[in-house]
Amino acid sequence: MTIDYSIVLNLHNEAPYLKRTLRSLAQAAEFARHKGLTSELILVLDSADEATRNWVEKADYSEFDSHKILHVTNRSLGLSRNDGIAAAGGEYITTADADDLVSYNFFVQMHQALLEHGKNTIICPEHVCSFGDRIYWGQYTSSEDVTNIMLFGANSYVSRIGCHRSVFDNLQFIDARGGMKAFEDWHFNCEAVAAGYRFDVASDTILFYRQRRNSIMTTSHGRIIPFSRLFMPSVFVQRCADDYRRVDGRKWFDGFDSERRREQLLASEVILESFAAANHIEPKIDLELVRRLNVGTSKGGPLSPGCAYYEAVKDLDDTQFTDVVLFPFVSRGGGEKYILDVVKAMVKLEPSKRILILCGEKYQEHALHLLPEQCTFIDLYDICSRWQLSDIYIITLRLIQAVAGASMLHIKSCPYAFTFFERFSAELTNQAVFYYFSNAVYPDRGVNFVDGSSLYFISEFAPHLSHIVSDQPASIRYAEQRLDIDELKRETLFAKCASHLRPDDLKAFSPVKRLLWASRLDYEKRPELIPSIAARLFEYDPAIVLDVYGQSVFVENRNQLASLPNVVYKGGFTRFADLHAAGYDALIYTSRFDGLPNILLEAMAEGLLVIAPNVGGISEIVYSNETGILIDNDFDDATMADRYLDAIRKLYDDSIDIDQLRKDALSLVLERHSEQAYMTRVKEIFDLADGSHE
Repeated sequence: MTIDYSIVLNLHNEAPYLKRTLRSLAQAAEFARHKGLTSELILVLDSADEATRNWVEKADYSEFDSHKILHVTNRSLGLSRNDGIAAAGGEYITTADADDLVSYNFFVQMHQALLEHGKNTIICPEHVCSFGDRIYWGQYTSSEDVTNIMLFGANSYVSRIGCHRSVFDNLQFIDARGGMKAFEDWHFNCEAVAAGYRFDVASDTILFYRQRRNSIMTTSHGRIIPFSRLFMPSVFVQRCADDYRRVDGRKWFDGFDSERRREQLLASEVILESFAAANHIEPKIDLELVRRLNVGTSKGGPLSPGCAYYEAVKDLDDTQFTDVVLFPFVSRGGGEKYILDVVKAMVKLEPSKRILILCGEKYQEHALHLLPEQCTFIDLYDICSRWQLSDIYIITLRLIQAVAGASMLHIKSCPYAFTFFERFSAELTNQAVFYYFSNAVYPDRGVNFVDGSSLYFISEFAPHLSHIVSDQPASIRYAEQRLDIDELKRETLFAKCASHLRPDDLKAFSPVKRLLWASRLDYEKRPELIPSIAARLFEYDPAIVLDVYGQSVFVENRNQLASLPNVVYKGGFTRFADLHAAGYDALIYTSRFDGLPNILLEAMAEGLLVIAPNVGGISEIVYSNETGILIDNDFDDATMADRYLDAIRKLYDDSIDIDQLRKDALSLVLERHSEQAYMTRVKEIFDLADGSHE
């Protein structure tokens, strides 16, 4: 006998529902038989419990022209669907779940739709009525109406599909177990669109979807579908370009009148008959449900995630990146500059490297001129803030999975990177490097509190990290004293700093009574000390002037400088070399917390004496009274201002050998922070080959 359609029914532990489920399928099969269609029921018992096995063995399948019973131990809905499909003999195949019901016309209408639309179309029911623990009504429509781009953020179709058997020559259901993965049906639908199939609906058909407390729809919060080929840039752009243009900046489709549609459903004789037939089997299914519900539509899914992803990948191809950098933004200095120097060194050692820079926080103007040509930059904050900012993390994940699956991740301490890892680290297989510079410190009523964000990140995600890299050993020691991280590679990579000078080139110190402050005017750098230092300096010697260079990355903080008679605010700066260090007696550096500030290296490389507080890793470069003047730190501003004045006095009272300090500081920079020393360490830390001369 030729079988027109096979029903693949998956079972596990649904014995309490099987009588109603099978009666519903049999009712629809019997109606189809009257229309001349033959049917086959494939029952796939996946690690089924005894009650389910016993029920299946004793059941009557006479309404079907054929039936098969398969016992498998996949413990996977997707794999068991595949087993059932492989055993099916029908020209057309439809899927089924063991606790749901269907309208009596289900197979007839589905068969008619398949004949009408051809082998390249997958058919879904037009309506889904959910009953049980959660009730809703959804109306579904075709690919052309709902758009492919919506599939990135939501399943535009349902788990119950019908199609020609040839579809499964090209597509299989995935095993969606492990990590955060779920929704093998949503994944299948994405794969179908990627392969060029379209979706449509069987008119006037209803899937009665039973919502149980432990069903996937009620227990899948926070879960995501496995990566789909649809999310590859070339495929996504090809399948979604027309959709993106059609969306035209909208976050939702509009124009669906829920109340009017509900009235139409209640007036439909076919819907009435379908509910009556289903209610006869399962009294919980009642047309009164519809009277109380808003009718939803598959067109009501979110457009923002897919449109934002489209903008992120539209200029990419499928070529894989070797490294991905997660930045808040690209600034000219700080940790961003440090990590970019690492990237540049890696590219120099291995020119074939391709780097993807992803930025996830608001920033006025990224310093893109600092990026080497092998870098591709994507401002995800800019993209997602125009659509839906909360989608930035899933878009980050899909980008990494699509074009950087085997890459090394370079993580800058920032809320964007931390939140991304908290949400999706379970889905990452990449090696990851965390750059650990310092811990923020915040005073409260005379007590300093350390911000534990970076340390917490290391503690929680150490299994996902391959390296911790710091610009000085103090931060590494701090972590080692508090965490068991013996299995984690911990590396100190001193920042590089070039100098055209040699110690013997330095001219003898000749005071010009001009001091330099150059940094960010942000909380971290403690700029509020400047007025206090300036006031004491004015009392000591009104002729000494403090030039202040810098701008704020976060909060503008320069107004307090305008009225100080011995302070000149010079604005921002791009390079320390532009500040003409030879025209100053010393660099006055203030900070609440720090790693090893690059500007201290640059000052020393120019032969300028450094006066700095003993915070973070500063003592790794400013050796007290050896390579500079190191000030004991205190949370009290007045105390610190007094200590800075004491240090400044030493410049002018001949109590220290300033020239020797300058020479020793320059020698340390030349020896430990040279290009050669730096490249050697990068090569060692990241186990790179030196292809720079090839």
